[in-house]
Amino acid sequence: MKEEIIMAQNTWKMTETQKAVMGVLAQHADGVTMFELKLEGYDFKTGSINTLITKGLVVTDGEREFSCDIVYNGKVVGKTTKTGKVYKLVQKD
Repeated sequence: MKEEIIMAQNTWKMTETQKAVMGVLAQHADGVTMFELKLEGYDFKTGSINTLITKGLVVTDGEREFSCDIVYNGKVVGKTTKTGKVYKLVQKD
């Protein structure tokens, strides 16, 4: 007699944070960086977004550059450029 092995199916469910990320990304058709989200008042961590990328719901779409002031003791002492990954929803046809 053969013994059957039944494996439990792992079902993934989005966390509340991941649902919020998806909602915010839906408002940014051209994509958005973590820096831009922070300026809008959101404080998402990359771990939440990385899972959405792994699941094929979000993609990275290049990088965006930002010019920044270097401030020391309240005084601008220079300028620099920073880059950030652009995240956007996967477009389903």
